Amino acid sequence: MIESILTITLISVSLVYAVLIIFIFFGFKKITRQPHHGGGTMEVSIVVPFHNEEKSIGLTLESLLGQQTNADFEIVAVDDHSTDGSTQVVADLVAQNSHLRLVESTGQGKKAALATGIASASYNAVITTDADCTHNSCWLDAMSATFEQLGCRLLAAPVVLGGRLNWFGKFQYVDFASLVGSGIGAAGCHRPIMCNGANLMFSRQTYNELKDPLNSKFASGDDVFLLHKMKAIGAKICFSVQPETIVTTRPAPSVGAFLRQRARWGGKATGYTDADSLVVATVVAAESILFCIGIAALPLLWKPALVLYLTKLFADTLLLMTVCKQFGNRQFLWWMPVYEIVVAVYTVCVAVAAMAGIGRKGWK
Repeated sequence: MIESILTITLISVSLVYAVLIIFIFFGFKKITRQPHHGGGTMEVSIVVPFHNEEKSIGLTLESLLGQQTNADFEIVAVDDHSTDGSTQVVADLVAQNSHLRLVESTGQGKKAALATGIASASYNAVITTDADCTHNSCWLDAMSATFEQLGCRLLAAPVVLGGRLNWFGKFQYVDFASLVGSGIGAAGCHRPIMCNGANLMFSRQTYNELKDPLNSKFASGDDVFLLHKMKAIGAKICFSVQPETIVTTRPAPSVGAFLRQRARWGGKATGYTDADSLVVATVVAAESILFCIGIAALPLLWKPALVLYLTKLFADTLLLMTVCKQFGNRQFLWWMPVYEIVVAVYTVCVAVAAMAGIGRKGWK
């Protein structure tokens, strides 16, 4: 009896998951057909919060200062009480560039630094990015043109992993691409659920209309909570996948750092009130939990577990082939058979950590 119930449940969940991913796949295809034209003419404030980023912030700011644009822009670098040489690196660049300002955060943590930077911005159009990202020279023009032409209140664009990637970095590339692609695909179906604050543009006027727009209760999730709150008031939310709008960042340096990062990201899920996000999170968690149960119950449930695995492998590969092609890198998809097993296990771990309140602390 129990075996029959588990078998039916495993197969049912696998079908629901496949339908969800295919739904997201077609949404992603819709977004790819939304090009922008020309360069932006907006006045833009770029906010870069940082804490002990001595090794990377110089490259980030240089990529921002090297933007080829006629638009007026400023860069507000917000120091969250760094104890390394980050502040000096920024101060040296400020002395050489009129576009760059250095501001001290009025609180503690990344969200406080973001809030400080947004409050200090000179312009209504604000872009947030991270201190370990690099930007191509047309990025600002592409972002501002898309924002302007689509009439957005919030515009999200992709963040991808770059640099020389080892085997673990390649695994992270696939995992990160699945998150980014899912967020874009859901938006293409008019159900935006997540975005990345390392590449996010929004109206400060709309931001100021929101109560606690970054949800200060949680250390992580400033980007997703802002999207959810703008969605709740009916603000127009847009996504771009144009190559010029893509931002590059680095993978987590170790397995431990990766798991801590995912625990922080998962920890914010307990604060979700957005119905679409809750549905997707529930389906993904249920699929992962049942897959782990199927593995644990081998050989008793090997047939439904195999159906679940193959269905998930097909649906995820279909989506990621399109996502990685758009981002210019499909060579890491050979990870998929192993990725599906590993991601199910760590998703369950993240879900448990979120329920236990783990992941509410940490800077990013």
